[in-house]
Amino acid sequence: MEIQSSRFAARTTPDGEPILLLEQNRALWDQLLIRRGLAALDRAQRLNVLGPYVLQAAIAACHAKAHAAEETDWPQIAELYAQLAAVAPSPIVQLNRAVAVAMASGAAAGLENH
Repeated sequence: MEIQSSRFAARTTPDGEPILLLEQNRALWDQLLIRRGLAALDRAQRLNVLGPYVLQAAIAACHAKAHAAEETDWPQIAELYAQLAAVAPSPIVQLNRAVAVAMASGAAAGLENH
């Protein structure tokens, strides 16, 4: 939750319009919340129980670790979504995985993995 909350200030324009994740000003992301979230994720991962919340946090961490949108580790995110689909399958997880695959390997690959 802290990693997700870290982006609060960057999620909307002054008029309240949403800003897509890849277009957010990452300088506005709260680095203290990111550090705390990454530390909590590290503790959870050491338990070796990759439940849906740990996997979702790991996906958020991939975004938080990228200093620019183009530095995002899309192959890792696609793999994490594949793991999440195995433990908590849903159409949204499959869609997000397809998007991550497309970002990592192109639109055609994303469509094949829907």
